[in-house]
Amino acid sequence: MVVLLPLIVVACIVLTGCLKGRYAMSIVGLFGLLGIPAILAAVRLAREDSWWATHFYDRHKLRRAAHRYPGDSRLGDALTL
Repeated sequence: MVVLLPLIVVACIVLTGCLKGRYAMSIVGLFGLLGIPAILAAVRLAREDSWWATHFYDRHKLRRAAHRYPGDSRLGDALTL
């Protein structure tokens, strides 16, 4: 149980980061660096076209997300902080 609880917490954080479109940081955080990249991915602004943004963001936050991730490269946007 002691080992299982931290794994469940990290898995939830990684899932949140992936739903926000922050795939690379989430996966890196899953496999190393004490989960810090996954935590950063989970708390940062989601990509404009991610599942998280379309379900939880209002127009103002969608505009902020579009401004933060203006490029056409999904890979480049996923790797950014």
